[in-house]
Parts: sequence; structure tokens; C-alpha cells
Amino acid sequence: MLDTVTAKLGCPLRIRLPGRQKLSLVSGLKVWADRSGEILEKAEFSLPKLLFGHNGRLLTSQSDIDAALALVSHRLKEIAFVPDLADWNPRRVDLVWNYNLPALPLIVAHAPLRVPGILNGATLHNGGQGVSWRGGKSHKMITLYDKSRQMHVPGSVLRGEVSLRAEQLLRYLPGETWHSFKLLYRTYRSLLMSIPPIQAPTKAASFPEAIGLESPETRARILGRLAHKPIRTFRRYRQQVETAAAQLERTFSWVDILPENAPPAAVHVISRTNSP
Repeated sequence: MLDTVTAKLGCPLRIRLPGRQKLSLVSGLKVWADRSGEILEKAEFSLPKLLFGHNGRLLTSQSDIDAALALVSHRLKEIAFVPDLADWNPRRVDLVWNYNLPALPLIVAHAPLRVPGILNGATLHNGGQGVSWRGGKSHKMITLYDKSRQMHVPGSVLRGEVSLRAEQLLRYLPGETWHSFKLLYRTYRSLLMSIPPIQAPTKAASFPEAIGLESPETRARILGRLAHKPIRTFRRYRQQVETAAAQLERTFSWVDILPENAPPAAVHVISRTNSP
């Protein structure tokens, strides 16, 4: 559930480091010293990478989170006088989960949707390999992408990621809640459930649904000719077209995917080089 974290520390170093330069201590752990090189200013760590050697595997319990953070603390204390975890100042927290779902059609179908609380519409990446919604200054971001493709592993696994920074992190995960598995999942679930459901058409009942069965190039040309329409009308057309293009068998809703009390069964993505 908990993935990458950035924390401000401001603690004395045991050894002098290059000032204001990123330094990789081990795979998954980067640090920055202040200008003088005598203060550990910031650390960024990928907890799954530190614990398992890669980030295709999920942290699935509080004990996983505790073990990974203990490892971070141990590594940092080798170079600095690091305070207890309660005194760390997190500035970025990424929450992730993997799903045994076909990534591409769901990404394409999500692209026309707007997420409440995020002013801007979605951005589609790499020809449909990912979609993201970014709030102001990217302090709140929701991203869906194909984790298998990213790791060059056969198959398709949809990853849902929530990134919270600065004031959005303080809003959703104040104090020490940022490393509580239960509260992390509650926050993650509420944000993904804010994404509107995707209604799957049973047949081409309208021109937008019929257009959705055409190639991406044809869909783009036709939608381009409708760009002069009122923005709400154009968004509705685009959503109908891309939903039809996804050819979903049934309506898709994050409410149905994410149980209330605990996440669904974990899906790990492991390449051959990372296999035990």
C-alpha cells in the first residue's frame, strides 16, 4: 500500500556529504544534504524496493510497512543522527495497489472522466498506457497505468496510484497516520471511489458508441471535428466514444473493486530478474 515517501529531516550528519546533491545510498534510498554538507536535509525512499528489491511487489500489511521503515531508519542512522519516526516530516506519500484487470481498455475508458476535487481533466500518457489526474501543483494526483508493461513483464496488471504532497498530505494523512496501513487504505479507497463509474454499452445505440468501435485514429479525427461543440457536450461525446472503445463487458466502478475494510487480494508483478 505504501510505496515511495519523501521526508524532510534536518538532522546532523555523521559524515560530510556533497552539498545540495542527490546521493543514492542503496537501491531505493536517496538523500540530500544541505549546502554545507553537514545536515541531512531530505530523504526519498521506495519501501518495496528496499524490502523486496523491486517495487512490483506490494506492502500488504502493517508489519511490512514497519519492517521497511525500520530498514530506512537503520540505513539513515549509518550516516546521520536521525530522530525517531514520530519526528520525521513527510512531504510526499505514494499509495499503490495492483489489480488483475486488463489495463489498456480501462485506462482508455477512464481518460474522458473528471474527478471531483481536481480541476483539470485527465492526461493520457504513452498512447493509452497510463492516465492521470493532477490537482493544483500536483499536490494531489491519481494515476492508472499498466505495471506489467512498465516492468517489461508479460501480461497486464492495472496499478492504481495516489500521490499526496504538501498541504494535501497534511489534509488526508495528518500526524503519524501516513504510515498506518488501515488509514492509508481508507484514504486510498475514498480517492479512487471518487472517480465516476464507467457505464458499459450493451450495443451501439448511438453514433458515439458506433464511433467507439473504430480505430483510435478515426475516433480522434471525428472527435476533432466536434471540438467546437459546448464543452459539456464534447465531454459527453468523448466519454461515450472511449467507453465504447474499451468494450467493457459490464459497468466498471471502483466501489465494486475496493472492499470497505481491507484491500482486495494482492497482485504482485515480478520480473524474472527479481524472482527468488
